[in-house]
Amino acid sequence: MSAQPSAEAPSSPHTVSFMVLPAEVRIQIYSYLLHLPPISATAGGPPDDDAESRVSAGILRASRLIHAEAAPVLYGGNTFVAHPSLLADFPRLRPWYGPVCAAAVLPRIRRFHLTLRLDCDLPFDRRRAAAAFSGAEELHVRVVRTAFLGAGKDNLGTLEDVRGVQRLTIAGSTTGFESYVDWLARLMQSPSGTKALPLAPVGDDTAAQAIAMT
Repeated sequence: MSAQPSAEAPSSPHTVSFMVLPAEVRIQIYSYLLHLPPISATAGGPPDDDAESRVSAGILRASRLIHAEAAPVLYGGNTFVAHPSLLADFPRLRPWYGPVCAAAVLPRIRRFHLTLRLDCDLPFDRRRAAAAFSGAEELHVRVVRTAFLGAGKDNLGTLEDVRGVQRLTIAGSTTGFESYVDWLARLMQSPSGTKALPLAPVGDDTAAQAIAMT
């Protein structure tokens, strides 16, 4: 009677570490998992809820090295909703996420969406606005008021000390003071230390030159 052939021992599965992937591939994966679509300043602000507008933040807990690589993608690559009064402190990725409060993380957030109401007293002043948004990589300001032409532009003046914004959008309910919005946008994107001259009357050719360098 011939001997039965011995069963082969199962081969161990070949494991591949995520970290052996090229760095640029890992960054692409982080971007896919951690980036949300931009918030439009002209479309009514961030939606109340959207199943697709969620990040897979669990990857940050996979390892310290992955956390070190992925955290800048999450915090530096997304637009955050500014806090109604604290602005750059306690921002949220979207309204349904909790606020970001870790001091080590906040400096990485340089893209903001601000909803600014014209028809009520603002809970922040020019000084806080300048500290929060000066030097921001992106700032999208959504201007709102309850009634059409129901309030003037005064509350926008809270942003007049902001400087050095790289990419800026001011949109929404700005009917009646479009020239001021254009002037304000140029001022906010001007270098740190720039002082503003009074806005020239509408139709004056010097309106576009209403910013002077110190």
